[in-house]
Amino acid sequence: MRSNEGSASGDEFGLRAAKRPWAGVRKSLGMLGGLMSRSQPVSGAKVQAGPGVSAHTLDLLTRKKLFQKLDNRLCPADSSHARAWCQGGFELTARLLGEAGVEPEQVEPILLELASNGSSCDCGVLFNSAKESRLKTEYWLTRALNGEPFDPHSQLHQK
Repeated sequence: MRSNEGSASGDEFGLRAAKRPWAGVRKSLGMLGGLMSRSQPVSGAKVQAGPGVSAHTLDLLTRKKLFQKLDNRLCPADSSHARAWCQGGFELTARLLGEAGVEPEQVEPILLELASNGSSCDCGVLFNSAKESRLKTEYWLTRALNGEPFDPHSQLHQK
């Protein structure tokens, strides 16, 4: 584990590896390329963020409106907008972080933190780390009514 990850000055994100329990996760998950192309279904939903995502990172993601923007793409409130499909990786999350002004060198540590909380893809970010999302609500309401919930990965399985 490298203890000098992140810059000592201007580390707005507080993502220095020495202070994060997930710092060694990089090797086990593979580099960013492995995170970006994983195609595993969400294993389950959690009501709130687990120990893998720090309060500081959750605050950053909330301020940058990442969860809201991701939810707007994967489960739009307005039916006139097309629903984006989860591609089984973090492509959309990484792109939205960049568009929100997160520095490129900070994207991978954020994705690793999200992965350490059980997320393996964009929709997993909403299921496992967002406190609230339309996607998660839609899923659990449909299940409660004995319906078949929308599968954000179903486009992957149709190919």
